[in-house]
Amino acid sequence: MMDSSKESSLIETHFLKPYVTSIDGAVAELPRHRLSVSSSDLNESFSRISFNGFWSAQPNFKSWAKKMEALHEPIWRKAGIFEAIKASMYKIRKNQSLLLALVEKWCPETKSFLFPWGEATITLEDVLVLLGFSVQGSPVFAPLESSEMRDSVEKLEKARLENRGQDGLVRQNLWVSSFLGRGDQMEHEAFLAFWLSQFVFPDMCRRSISTKVLPMAVRLARGERIAFAPAVLARLYRDLGQIQASAREKSTPNVTLKSLFKLVQLWAWERFKSTSPKARVIPKGEPRISRWHSQTSKNVRLNLVDFDWRPYTKPLQIWNPPRFYPEEAMWMTVDDNLDDGFVSFARCMRVSQLVGVGIVEDYYPNRVAMQFGLAQDLPGLVTDHSSFTEKEAWDGYNKSLDGLMLYIPSRVATTSVTERYRDWWLKSISKFFLDSSESTETFDASNTIDHYDNNDEDDELLPLGQVLQNFGESFLKKLERCRARRLAKNHRFKINKDKIGDGGASASTELPLSQLFKKEVMKRTSEHLKNKGRKRAREDDVSSMDHKDDDVTIAQMIKSRRNDECGSKGKKSSMVQRPSNENNSSDPLVDSNGGIIDISVSPSETRQTCDDELHVDRSKKEELVHEDEEKQRSNENLCSEAEKEEDIDERLKQRKLAIEEIALKLETRVMEVEKSLTMIRKWKTRGNQTNHRVSA
Repeated sequence: MMDSSKESSLIETHFLKPYVTSIDGAVAELPRHRLSVSSSDLNESFSRISFNGFWSAQPNFKSWAKKMEALHEPIWRKAGIFEAIKASMYKIRKNQSLLLALVEKWCPETKSFLFPWGEATITLEDVLVLLGFSVQGSPVFAPLESSEMRDSVEKLEKARLENRGQDGLVRQNLWVSSFLGRGDQMEHEAFLAFWLSQFVFPDMCRRSISTKVLPMAVRLARGERIAFAPAVLARLYRDLGQIQASAREKSTPNVTLKSLFKLVQLWAWERFKSTSPKARVIPKGEPRISRWHSQTSKNVRLNLVDFDWRPYTKPLQIWNPPRFYPEEAMWMTVDDNLDDGFVSFARCMRVSQLVGVGIVEDYYPNRVAMQFGLAQDLPGLVTDHSSFTEKEAWDGYNKSLDGLMLYIPSRVATTSVTERYRDWWLKSISKFFLDSSESTETFDASNTIDHYDNNDEDDELLPLGQVLQNFGESFLKKLERCRARRLAKNHRFKINKDKIGDGGASASTELPLSQLFKKEVMKRTSEHLKNKGRKRAREDDVSSMDHKDDDVTIAQMIKSRRNDECGSKGKKSSMVQRPSNENNSSDPLVDSNGGIIDISVSPSETRQTCDDELHVDRSKKEELVHEDEEKQRSNENLCSEAEKEEDIDERLKQRKLAIEEIALKLETRVMEVEKSLTMIRKWKTRGNQTNHRVSA
């Protein structure tokens, strides 16, 4: 329950289904063992790979596209390919080192990149915004509906045979010259067949016209909308796994990737700002991909500290975010009157299977909920559909959403994770990343939602010193990192207290946490040096204090600090339960926290409620100082004036060192107590279950 004496603001937290709804719920775990691929093996594998997905449009095709656009723009918009065709006109220069760094992090089982700070992946949202492909429509394998359409396909196949070279391939120039200027329906179909073969499904070793795309071209020419986004993403997922398999099997011959692999690089440039080149100004009416046209970046490794969870929600010069990124969060019902953009966004957030040309791949957006502006909780298990046919998988993907209550987060919504997710992730990822030098700064430990109750008493509790000793050195190192992040975030609140709103700032616009932490430490050290009374503290007093605290049990500390416990939480969110009488038979994609309210305390409120704790700490320190002064005076009475003069310089040096030592030890002890409290809350959750309300 919420303490009314603490003026906390209440906000509702939302998760993506499926997520774990009870303490005993099954979690979609990471693979037990990582299929390790060395950088040298990947480098060698990359040398044998042909990336068809980076093909650029030639001048003759661009001029043909302009002519077709003038004649058929309404049909293209109806079919949902207008933005995609325009996006195909821009050239993306391949950055192999960046692609290599990302492929190293790919996990084929979860369909995501595993970074030390969490999971991230390329979703249907990225395909929709960056490449312009439609999320909705009919499947790529749908049959032709009329004999007239079948006759058109036969004519295209005949033209293809007539324009084949000796190697059996249809060259670009021959195909264009055969149809350019005809001015009939067949020219339009031929143009679309060329576009599909080169910029949607480039599955040939060399540029040619594929027979697989001819039925699609005929359907598009009549305004039929085809869901190319899931097909493109399915092919990309398959190729990411194929690269790793090729690297492990060193005898694998040359490989041709048939996916639009440029999407991987675009995704990285949009989200890892330090790896991207300087973006161009987007011309009026042009797609977002135009900002990266022909741009190059340095041949550097991937920087893991500046990930942007929601880059497309931020307005750019002459480019505004799509309508499904509203200023204010909203609930809406999916029906025939709802804008297609919102329905597409709903499908982007729905766990399903992606159907491509002859392939089916799993899609898990619930593992990366923060990319959609939602909170991340433990991902729930998904029913195994690996044996599904293309039609069965498509039926699941294309399931009707009519009547669904859809939650659309604000475009400025802050991202957060639950504490149980954070703890689970740190435990799980340790099996994958053994190198502690990898950065975890992007994962903000203080921006979490706790799952715990307020009953912190336990009859069988060990002394604090023994508990910390059992945790080991690795625990203390993690503790120090958490403390550093918390101090840095508090410092950032102090600097920006007049600017903080509901949205929060992008990670790329903030100072590095390490730099903020250094400033905070320097400030606190300066305050210690200015305190004359504390200059008489000695190392033997520090030792006695440590020994005393080691014998105090955690329960005793909790009881003494229960009234002002919020001080140890800083800005961390808390969870309390409230009754829920709502029930709906519909199955919303985005679920609220089931009667769980996220309590967010503003910086000013946090400082106000922590005054008591700070006063207690200062009182303890002053008592220690008075005891030291008495000891020093008794020692000085036993010493001669001559000895004082000889030892005064040495004593000053020792006192300065003692002051610095006290500052560090006090910080460490506060960290230890705070972490112990957190561990207790986590232990208590094992016997409790959280009741969740399904938002309708």
